[in-house]
Amino acid sequence: MSERPDAPLVSVAVPVATDRAFTYRVPADWPGPPAAGRRVLVPFGSRVLVGVVRPPEAGPRPEKLRDLLADLDDARATLTDELVQLCEWIADYYVAPPGEAYRLALPGLLSNADARTARITEAGTTALLAAGPLLSGGAPPLSTPARRVLETLVEAGPSGLSVARLTRIRPRVPGVLARLAELEAAGLCATEWHDAETSPLRTETHVRRTDLLWGVSADEGRLREIIGRSKRRRALLDYLEGQRESAGADDDEGWVPLAELRGPFARARELLAPLVAADLVAERERPLRLDPFATAPPPDRPQAPTEDQAEALRALCADVDAEAYRSSLLHGITGSGKTEVYLQLIAHVRARGGGAIVLVPEIALTPQLADRFRARFGEEVAVLHSGLTPRQRLDAWQQIRAGERPIAIGARSAVFAPVPRLGVIVVDEEHDASFKQEDGVRYHARDVALVRAKALGVPVVLGSATPALETFALAQADRHRWLRLRTRPTPRPLPQVELVSLAVHRADPTSLLTARMRDEVELAVRQGGQAILFLNRRGFTTDLLCTDCGSRQQCPDCSAPSMTYHLSRHRLMCHLCGHIEAAPQQCRSCGSANLEHGGVGTERVELGLAKALPGLRVLRLDRDAARGRRLLETLDRFRRGQADVLVGTQMLSKGHDFPGVTLVGVLQGDHGLALPDLRAGERTFQLLTQVAGRAGRGERPGRVLVQAWDVEHPAITFASHHDYLGFARDELPRREALGNPPAGYLALVRVQGPEAVAVEARANALARGLRPRIAHVRSAHASADGPPVLAMLGPMPSPIERINRRTRWQLLLRARERAPLRWLLGELRGWLGPEGSGATETLAIVDVDPQSML
Repeated sequence: MSERPDAPLVSVAVPVATDRAFTYRVPADWPGPPAAGRRVLVPFGSRVLVGVVRPPEAGPRPEKLRDLLADLDDARATLTDELVQLCEWIADYYVAPPGEAYRLALPGLLSNADARTARITEAGTTALLAAGPLLSGGAPPLSTPARRVLETLVEAGPSGLSVARLTRIRPRVPGVLARLAELEAAGLCATEWHDAETSPLRTETHVRRTDLLWGVSADEGRLREIIGRSKRRRALLDYLEGQRESAGADDDEGWVPLAELRGPFARARELLAPLVAADLVAERERPLRLDPFATAPPPDRPQAPTEDQAEALRALCADVDAEAYRSSLLHGITGSGKTEVYLQLIAHVRARGGGAIVLVPEIALTPQLADRFRARFGEEVAVLHSGLTPRQRLDAWQQIRAGERPIAIGARSAVFAPVPRLGVIVVDEEHDASFKQEDGVRYHARDVALVRAKALGVPVVLGSATPALETFALAQADRHRWLRLRTRPTPRPLPQVELVSLAVHRADPTSLLTARMRDEVELAVRQGGQAILFLNRRGFTTDLLCTDCGSRQQCPDCSAPSMTYHLSRHRLMCHLCGHIEAAPQQCRSCGSANLEHGGVGTERVELGLAKALPGLRVLRLDRDAARGRRLLETLDRFRRGQADVLVGTQMLSKGHDFPGVTLVGVLQGDHGLALPDLRAGERTFQLLTQVAGRAGRGERPGRVLVQAWDVEHPAITFASHHDYLGFARDELPRREALGNPPAGYLALVRVQGPEAVAVEARANALARGLRPRIAHVRSAHASADGPPVLAMLGPMPSPIERINRRTRWQLLLRARERAPLRWLLGELRGWLGPEGSGATETLAIVDVDPQSML
């Protein structure tokens, strides 16, 4: 093919971890270059990938160019212009590869790593079965890797296997893509691409009896003529009549999914046919239900707002009517009704024909919130969470994009939901650290929501009882409007908090229960209430110590001091890298059988509580005991009073509402204070306040007991008084003195790799490159008072130096102003990414606005 020096070019974001975009040539027979946001099929080495066209870039024309293979989108681009600009901002601000940034905005099935499907041909089958097979043209026999590829394709059957899965076959085939290309050239296999987006919007059939049935029912002869002699058809009609009567007069109610009828009524479609033909039953197609864990809550009506809620709603609804960007901090005590404000605000947006995005820390942990939105808005809600399959995620994306479900609720990735006519974005529990992604593109969903809302000119609401100090400081500086909810809708005040010093009240080492805590739990249950016991450590014990030589049974792949013993599985587990091994019978170091369990996790508390208070009904809520359906069942059983005590980890702080809880007990309130992290105190305060807020939400008052060694620490004392403003006034001056957020800006440069010497050498090399640049910036601001305008701490080993066999070093960049840090990150960008190979390979990444220093 000729070079065509005048052929138009496009920049494409390809889903690889290389920090650059790639330029491709537009084929001569195309009407013109595809627009930004369209997905295109591109050759990439020996692979075929799905990329997204970026906005045009200025720059020299590359010498080597390859043609685009296909434009995958129809008349409408997959990504709108505003989502394209959002991805570009993310790639720039978070110093991320463009392809990885664009991948965030697409469902997995629309951005497959290799878009092809491979299948074996008839010639390939013949060659594989023949003795001493030869490739076409008398080539030498099949190599072992090529034979393995063909055997895998035979096992996959006539539908073939995606190339992405083919690259992961075991035992691993060296150079599988090269072998695939050779086999395809020889005619022994074929590849083709299939685009998930070409699949139509999936729907399901719903049926409902019609009003015509009333007239026909009066004419028994006519009814028998239609139904025939089928008792099951008559029973089906009676069932639908009952569903319609119970639904009332609402035209949108009484519809029953056909899939629900197939259980009690075999061959339901056949039974329905004459009923539909006679207009006794109506059919219609509705978008496929998305969530396998969804319930069908009864319809809910808006509640009369409190004075604070009404004031907040007036301000927020005015923002919606103004159709302009405005950010607001909805700062309400626990149980003050922030969710009701969200619901009524979104109802106002819907009345204007707009849509909404609601971000929550982890939707799978807060099914109550999803149920409240479904009860208020019905089928308009799409709930996005980690329990959805890739196909369900694509269904949700398609339905949101088509306007079938204009309200999207989900965790951080929901910030990219393609909601048409987006009218508001809500970030609930905006302080939660889970909004920050800790791998891949390290973006913060709260900040991305602010940027997206500003670009669209729509209001954004940040809600929390314990706002992040960065958010609170912006509200104090009038960058966010500060809306406060000071009271609960119920007549009960915030629960009283009692601090129990572990230096005075000794805890049982097997359960962490002090006598004071045990007595309060017993009293609460005896008076007809329920109790929650909180400990932010799962497992049975957190330490396994040899009493002869003193060594701990450590993870072989990490530098964490010990592994956690899980009694239910009789396994030691590393919670950093996932390493699992059988619980040893003797010490690895000296061979002694004298191993002693130390530390306490939620499993041990559960058993210790049952032993201390026999007859108590105890449930446990942590990531071991509650996943998927089990999580919903555990929460439902406790809410319905089928258990007296719920023992759990920080999952308990995620917005649950248990009206029967009159006591919350925190077993080790100062557990997180010793972490080498600038936000350790803030997170402890937030966690204690949020957990304490689970008490007293019903008709009876609540109490909170917090056990701790350091009961005089400001984070604990202020939490005991529900005093957020006092904590902020105490903590902010310390942050300002050091130049830490919100008084400054941070970026964490991390270097990791399998070889410690290579990692240290690269960290030092990065530091050598940064020092003169930092000195240049500081010389221009030499007269400024306070912390330096730009500083570097390190290089140094990370607090957890080794995880999953990879050594970790880090450099912390701290700036008083954002602009100098942005300039320095631009200088640093070209030095990041992988370097070296094999044992000496290292990877350097940067985490902008880091939330964890570990």
